[in-house]
Amino acid sequence: MKLCLGTVQFGLNYGIEKKKIETNEINKILITALENEIKILDTAQNYGDSEKLIGNFEKRNYFKIISKVSSDSLNNMNDLRELEILLQNSMNNLKIPSLDGLLLHKGEDLKNKVFLKNLNILKQNGYFQNFGVSIYSPEEAIIALELEDISYIQVPYNILDTRLDKINFFEKAKKNNKTIFVRSIFLQGVLLKENSKYPKFLEPLKAYNQLIENEIKEIGCTKLDFLLNFIKSIKEIDYIIVGIDSLKNLEEIIRAYNYSGLEAYNYNNLRSNFINISEDILNPSLWRGC
Repeated sequence: MKLCLGTVQFGLNYGIEKKKIETNEINKILITALENEIKILDTAQNYGDSEKLIGNFEKRNYFKIISKVSSDSLNNMNDLRELEILLQNSMNNLKIPSLDGLLLHKGEDLKNKVFLKNLNILKQNGYFQNFGVSIYSPEEAIIALELEDISYIQVPYNILDTRLDKINFFEKAKKNNKTIFVRSIFLQGVLLKENSKYPKFLEPLKAYNQLIENEIKEIGCTKLDFLLNFIKSIKEIDYIIVGIDSLKNLEEIIRAYNYSGLEAYNYNNLRSNFINISEDILNPSLWRGC
């Protein structure tokens, strides 16, 4: 199973709908994940109380857990002791002895050699097994590919986003033995919407969405099937991070992941229409009306 469960909505109102999961559903969600061989959780200290809610789950040790660290959370990013306390807080929240992975939350932190050196010291001391970075741009992706210490790279990617394809990122990542996680596969839920429900600042997406809708009608599958199976078709991708806002949402995603009707479908012709979409649309951090 290539699915990895994103947990930002365990602790925060997030996505285009600004939804947060009901606390009483979280245990059911985690049980359902395990029952369906989803065994990696993606979290972070700044996801509200997400880490603590995971830590309250009795079978948390059945999961590999990845968390994140940002220089913004530190008074002095070059202070080893302060960084150690920050990581210990994460593990205390999660009630685990060690993280499977620790990612830099910002690609720009890759430029600070002292910060990276301190993180490597903490890795050697057993705080986490794999070091990585969550990137936002192709430029950051190229830097991450060239760093030997980086083993996990998390990237934004979806059917509309061809930026990483233009630099052959996925092929290069495999050659460099990187483990690749993709997020934003539904563009924070926007791609699952109908045209009439698009917010004004995303109106430029309507024409592209209509092309997707036309293709789906011809094939006879759901939009969720179509978008998720595009990501699944990229063999170099190791894990697909899915954010959810309910147990029902997770069950729908698992069903779509197991859908086999698109295994022979070629997405290339459709995606040739998406080559020049503006980063203002593809990068949610640049959305001005959100």
